[in-house]
Amino acid sequence: MPLVSVLLAAHNDARFLREAIDSVLRQTLADLELIVVDDGSTDDTAAVIDGLDDRRVVVIRNETQLGLAASLNRALDQAAGDYVARLDADDVAVPERLARQVDRLRREPRVAAVGSAVTDLGGVGRTHVMPAGAFPLRWHALFSSPFFHPTVVVDRETLDAHGLRYDPAYEESEDYDLWTRLFTFANGDNLREPLVLKRVHPGQASLRRREVQESFQLHVAVREIARVSADVDAEAAWRVGARKPGGSRTEFVRLLRAFERVHGRNWDVRRAALRALVA
Repeated sequence: MPLVSVLLAAHNDARFLREAIDSVLRQTLADLELIVVDDGSTDDTAAVIDGLDDRRVVVIRNETQLGLAASLNRALDQAAGDYVARLDADDVAVPERLARQVDRLRREPRVAAVGSAVTDLGGVGRTHVMPAGAFPLRWHALFSSPFFHPTVVVDRETLDAHGLRYDPAYEESEDYDLWTRLFTFANGDNLREPLVLKRVHPGQASLRRREVQESFQLHVAVREIARVSADVDAEAAWRVGARKPGGSRTEFVRLLRAFERVHGRNWDVRRAALRALVA
């Protein structure tokens, strides 16, 4: 039984796939399995996968394209590891990534998901950092995903115990929806080090379908804000926190006060809220 199951879904990603796979198989934490889902590819993705010679690789093939969420659910149902990690088919994991994240998960059982910062591949190599700590992540999750999806490592027992899987109905925001549901039962955290190198290129779904992604992001955010306070104008508050035009600072402050009544005062949360107010 492997310690970590790494889930990688690919659709017409032959150009970058081998580099992503090699970055997993060369992890300093070698007790892993890599579940590669070929999601109905029509390029040379199948040939790249067939050329692999490592007993830790498990291959799932979709006869037709099912999409990322459904493909990851198939991989999740087959995963045997204590922990489940994600990586996109065009990204690269640094060698110590899994070791660092599993160590963080083991140190605090209440934390069931750990992400990291990412550094852009190519160009200036800009690094993007997510909030760290349980309450800052819960606050951030009221406006957008609290993790960079390809960086996350999750405790599989927590997912299975509560029947948590990706919902394909949320399309490009399927991860955001999943993390908010996970936070009902457990905490999350982010490491500030960039443990994944994120490739930026025109073919990415997040660039091609940005409007669709933002639409589902708003849907999840409004749902989560309403859980904190049904009296707050959720979309007006979200627009301030998400740095979108047309928001209400009054509603945003009301949301902050409601959040603090539930979770208590946290200075990192207050600083994040202040940055949104003055943006």
